[in-house]
Amino acid sequence: MITLLKARRAFTLIELLVVIAIIAILVALLLPAVQQAREAARRSQCKANLKQIGIAMHNYHDVHSTFPYGYFDSNTYHGRDTWMQQLMPYYDQAPAYEAYASSNVQWVMDTPKEIKDLKIPVLMCPSDPSSGGFGGGGGARAGGNGFQGNYVLCAGNALMTRSSTTLNGIAFNRSSVQFKDVTDGTSVTLMAAESILRGKNTGGWGGAGGYWGGGNHGAYGFTSLETPNTTVADQVYSCKSTTFPGAPCTSILGGSALRNFTRSYHVGGAHVAMVDGATRFISENIDVDVWRAAGSRNGNEVFGDF
Repeated sequence: MITLLKARRAFTLIELLVVIAIIAILVALLLPAVQQAREAARRSQCKANLKQIGIAMHNYHDVHSTFPYGYFDSNTYHGRDTWMQQLMPYYDQAPAYEAYASSNVQWVMDTPKEIKDLKIPVLMCPSDPSSGGFGGGGGARAGGNGFQGNYVLCAGNALMTRSSTTLNGIAFNRSSVQFKDVTDGTSVTLMAAESILRGKNTGGWGGAGGYWGGGNHGAYGFTSLETPNTTVADQVYSCKSTTFPGAPCTSILGGSALRNFTRSYHVGGAHVAMVDGATRFISENIDVDVWRAAGSRNGNEVFGDF
């Protein structure tokens, strides 16, 4: 007896193309969801970093009865260092701080490379592709360019006039602001906020987060003169880039009319920390008068919560 086997029918070319098209559509639908989930995680980490900076600021105040200065304009010992170096023991960088404190250099830019090029995770927002980069401190000195971070303190709501010791924010040249000086209320006064690095490349002097030498050129802080993610250009001594997407910058090469604004890669706004330690996401569409009022610690402005 002969048994006839029925031949199996193969997929046609059209059927294969349909299957491939369906898979492509599913992948196209899935990728944005995956990207959104990843950005949500990065955004949460960025906010958590600001919370840690707020806690460090409070712990510093508990020990020293004042918040750290924005930067110290001096030419004798560790000149131009910033709040970042002063807070190092309060965000798990005590050994690095001890090495820094004993380095005994005239200018902070001349701190040994192994200290100033150290990347500090709590100062890095993972949403910024350039996070972990260098720059903002005047170029290479002592064999290193200096780590650049994503977070800065509030200098007030006006131009960050170079060397001024009378700005109305939390941190500026030789500032020693205490809780009692925040008469507008700690829950409605800005303490810290995000910034972006304008690329991993080095160079520039005064760009936000350029802690290792750029302090006196504005790198230590931000002003609430303009709302988050503004199209108005930052203005520092020397920009790493003047046309960086979302972060225009003007190099003034001297003078004192400095300004760094709050900027982020988050859609619609940026994270901030208030003086009371609370962290918030602020819309880039916030009313500019409300935003400016939040930047001053003692302006007696009257406005609701935001």
